[in-house]
Amino acid sequence: MEVRLARMEERQVQLYAMVERSLAFHGDVANRLSALEHLRTKVLAVAGVVGLACSMAYDVLKNRFSN
Repeated sequence: MEVRLARMEERQVQLYAMVERSLAFHGDVANRLSALEHLRTKVLAVAGVVGLACSMAYDVLKNRFSN
């Protein structure tokens, strides 16, 4: 009976360890995903500014050479 209880306790400790690892992994994935979302937002903002600058430069050059 004591051996059986010891095994059950060992399994319970193992399950707690597995749950802790799983939660830590989930938190790590959530943090990385959040960082990627922030990076994506910055990249889109930079792309928008570059696109705006290129569009304005094209209009200026087009108007200069069309006259």
